Amino acid sequence: MPFNSLPYLVLLAVAVVLYWLLPAPFRRLFVLVASMAFYASWGIIFVWVPLAVAGLVYLISKQIAVDPAKPKSWLWLGVSSLLALLVFFKYRGFLALNLNLLAPLFGVPHFSVGGAIAFPMGISFYTFEAIGYLIDVRQGRVKMPKFLDLVLFFLFWPNILSGPIVRARELMPQLDFNKAFEGRFFFEGLDRVIWGLVQKVVIANVLGIWVDKGFAQTVTALPFTMDGWFLAIAFGLQIYFDFAGYTNMAIGTARLLGVTLPENFRQPYHAATPPEFWARWHMTLSRWIRDYLFFPINAKWQSASLPLYLSLLGVMALVGLWHGAGWNFILWGALHGSYLVLYRMYESWKPLLATGSNSQFARGIWRLLTLIGVACAWVVFRAPTMAKAGAILSSMFYRLSAGRAFGPGFYAFTSLVVLFCVVEPTVLQRLSAIEGRAGSTGPSPFRILVRPLAYLFGLLLFLLFDQNNAQFIYSQF
Repeated sequence: MPFNSLPYLVLLAVAVVLYWLLPAPFRRLFVLVASMAFYASWGIIFVWVPLAVAGLVYLISKQIAVDPAKPKSWLWLGVSSLLALLVFFKYRGFLALNLNLLAPLFGVPHFSVGGAIAFPMGISFYTFEAIGYLIDVRQGRVKMPKFLDLVLFFLFWPNILSGPIVRARELMPQLDFNKAFEGRFFFEGLDRVIWGLVQKVVIANVLGIWVDKGFAQTVTALPFTMDGWFLAIAFGLQIYFDFAGYTNMAIGTARLLGVTLPENFRQPYHAATPPEFWARWHMTLSRWIRDYLFFPINAKWQSASLPLYLSLLGVMALVGLWHGAGWNFILWGALHGSYLVLYRMYESWKPLLATGSNSQFARGIWRLLTLIGVACAWVVFRAPTMAKAGAILSSMFYRLSAGRAFGPGFYAFTSLVVLFCVVEPTVLQRLSAIEGRAGSTGPSPFRILVRPLAYLFGLLLFLLFDQNNAQFIYSQF
């Protein structure tokens, strides 16, 4: 049952009312049942997967606690078991395909992985949460919880499908659900849910109509130069508003229950450098990669440049692989790794360069290069084949041609969304100022009149633009 569906919104309203009517001791069981029902709506056969993850993590955590002589061995057993589960469901076909390409070179028979297996929703996200939890237990950052706490942690329905990727010390203390109802939970939650709906159905889905046509494998003609650039920009906007829309709905759903989830986006296309882009884009994944992968890898190398650069490339290639079982995703991650390496090299060379390297002009150049680099990487990410990606990229940079293949609506709508991204921080700042003047609690014209009208307008846009519950892009990962 997708977030952007009328049945979900109706059931969410019912669930929130029942949740706050229940006495606090019964809320945990209610949320657990609701979470299992929500996950089962995507395929009841796979409810056992997050339950198995919770059981495995619980047993390994217990062994780490009772067997302090071998904590590292138990940690590696847990991490390797979780990765094996992820590989089995997500990467088995990709591995078999690539091994079969190499099989003739070594004179070995082809590998077979049997029939296709459906993909358990959210497995990439709660697998990372489970690995992070085991590492935190090993390092003494979290205490040994009850099994029900772990089940709720992994199954909590607002964020099980596509994040945000949370840490145990952020979410578990809130899972006793003993807060008293506050009006701000309602307003803060609805703000995010309604805005997330609008981001998804009005912006992302509309852009997706043109993006799908432009990236279609059946279109073999070389794109016009303007179309290549507009398609790259349009997909970058589509995936941002699609994923940010999901994240806002997840955060808003949790907030309606009095639970706070971490933020995941902060106007990423305002980034001035490649590192800043990843500090603004999918922030919970970025910090997970930083704390549990990048820092441990580089701890032993201190300030050595070559290992740092190689680890950046390798880690970002793995980030790409996490997104999907395909070479285009790996290349997308490697491209971002190369951007990070280039910026690190520039930072290390800055003292040797002219004083202009710290100028406003230099910062403007890096901002432009960052946006161009991100747009090019999105082409690789979205294209169905490398040949298609190459055709679009070549039309953008050296096989230049005049003309356009789309109607004026595509270019006008994409330009309007770009303009909105430019003014988005200012809009949010103004809205925050209006909210501040209205006061933190109590009635105000803003809460009594403007906010309900905004909610109704947002729901009307959802009903007008909804495209049969079009799936969120990141739910595929």
